[in-house]
Amino acid sequence: MQRRDTLVIAVVAVLVGGCLSSTAPTPAPSAAGPTNPPSATASGSPAPGPSESPAPTTGAIPPSFPLAVVTGLENAKPATTVADIQALGAAGKLVLPCGVELTAPAIVVAHIPLASGAGGAGGGSGGPASTCLPADQIAKDLQAHPTDVALLPAGLVEPATRTLPIGGSGPFGLGGADLFGDPAARVLPYPVMGKADGSATLDPAWFDYDPSSIWTLASVGGVCSDAGSAYQALALHKGWDWIFDGGTARYAQGPHLNPSPPAGIGRYTVVSPVDTGHHGAVAQLISGADLTIADVECPIVTNFVPNYGGQVLQFSISSAVLPLWQQKLGFDVVYMAANHNTDKGLLGVQQTLELLPKYDIEGVGLGLDFDQAMAPAYVTRAGVKIAFVAWNDVPGVWKATPTHAGVPWLTQANVEASVKAARAAGAQLVFCDPQWWGGAEYHSDLAAGQQAQLVWFEQAGCDEVVGAGTHLAGPLLLQDLNGHVGMVMASEGNLTFGQNWWQDTQEGVIMTAAFRGPQLVNVRLWPYVMLLNARGALTDPQADGHYVLDRVWKNSTVDYLP
Repeated sequence: MQRRDTLVIAVVAVLVGGCLSSTAPTPAPSAAGPTNPPSATASGSPAPGPSESPAPTTGAIPPSFPLAVVTGLENAKPATTVADIQALGAAGKLVLPCGVELTAPAIVVAHIPLASGAGGAGGGSGGPASTCLPADQIAKDLQAHPTDVALLPAGLVEPATRTLPIGGSGPFGLGGADLFGDPAARVLPYPVMGKADGSATLDPAWFDYDPSSIWTLASVGGVCSDAGSAYQALALHKGWDWIFDGGTARYAQGPHLNPSPPAGIGRYTVVSPVDTGHHGAVAQLISGADLTIADVECPIVTNFVPNYGGQVLQFSISSAVLPLWQQKLGFDVVYMAANHNTDKGLLGVQQTLELLPKYDIEGVGLGLDFDQAMAPAYVTRAGVKIAFVAWNDVPGVWKATPTHAGVPWLTQANVEASVKAARAAGAQLVFCDPQWWGGAEYHSDLAAGQQAQLVWFEQAGCDEVVGAGTHLAGPLLLQDLNGHVGMVMASEGNLTFGQNWWQDTQEGVIMTAAFRGPQLVNVRLWPYVMLLNARGALTDPQADGHYVLDRVWKNSTVDYLP
């Protein structure tokens, strides 16, 4: 996309031909605490009335349609408001689709001519001002300029165009209207609407939007409520509910050397998080999705004995947390092909497998024999049958055999067999969930061994890959998987498996994703930090959350477009 002059000719407009955006700067990182998104309208700005929730559209361009507010995948901007949209339009920093008239909200649009000889969409040297982008080119613009903000017909939303929730009252956009958000966000009146103005050719498929086909996924990464979590819950009598009641946090100071590292561990950089309230926000984020998954790293037992110090590398999870997993966090599927899941022997495996179904939680990747460990888990959302399959290649856990309990090993043969079994059972979407590390636990990139395993996943027909095993967040890849754009989230970190000796293990991300039927259309990463080495708390992606996001994006590949 071409850059513009600073000459601005402002016109009051409801009819929007659009304007190309110059890239807005991302706010510099700071230690500032989190802030709630501003109110829906700024002082002095007109407050448009809310629209109705969008109805399904099919076959032809509807007389009125929603326009998703989107930005680039790597933009740290977490949310927007109607006032923000109006201000971007007035400043000439809102990318708009050609041939669309904005019917809500009313905005002041700045038409900014291209620099002399710049060319660009619809304008050559000496030609008229370029005021819009073809709708099907906006994703490419956001890929090139990820801090741009655009309005996009809902049928063109894809992983390169992350939607921004509008007007949420919770931290970082939680609770805002979003066409591709969680169920509560999808039914809110949507305030950005448009209609065709006849000035450009529009494809009716661009406007297809059926809310009943949309569903969301939340993935929380590593969960093992032992060590620091157990210490806070039991030794300090805060209770298990406190562990899962995380809100938001900021850093009391910048990253600094650990003043008192554990025995045998060197002095690594750490952070000092401070609780800033919004308690329950993490649970709201996780449980709000249509489908919630987690990497359960440790066996679930009824005779829980806490390992407060963590010096002996054997861990478990108290069965007392299961009601909270079900009712507070909304766990639906847990993948358990992890290196600590036989720490409590055969009894631990048996109790884990017996307890999960009592709380309507599907488990995968652990069994009393090879067949049970390999068996996929299934759920259905928006009419789509979804399968989860899991394997492990991190040492320290029993390998399942036809006569012995354990986890299935991450081999090419097992990957192919698991995906084949899922397809034979009618799965339309297969999530492959490796506990992998490529030979070392603590790294934020994809090791050579993991890259070779990715080829297995592609060849076997995995649709999406969500893994764990390195204890660190990252990377995220968008690539062709099974003939369509799919995601690979290598690892998200540890939500309740505290390792507070290094900043990189203190921090992680919660991943949320949106699907249209079986098709991935959105991915969002929510940064968090472990408070008191015990519970996750969300951090501001434009402030302290930038550290973990920078590490994820450094090793990510997200420039894929169909």
